[in-house]
Amino acid sequence: MEAPPMHHATATRIARLIYNAAHRRFEAVVEFFTPGLVEPLRVPVRVDAAPGISHRQLTRALTREAQRRGIGGL
Repeated sequence: MEAPPMHHATATRIARLIYNAAHRRFEAVVEFFTPGLVEPLRVPVRVDAAPGISHRQLTRALTREAQRRGIGGL
């Protein structure tokens, strides 16, 4: 089933988040909710960052990377 055309997602949620200490990066699944989709669009992402990064910076980095990888063309 193909998703309807969208310009942007209306809401975002970090569904899963782990810190991979061996690779020094955060690995997450970011969910985008938007009208017209039965289920959220789930985008797996990885962001290289120190474990002490602030919550705000981490959230912004994960969301930007997910947008770049998953919904940039929607």
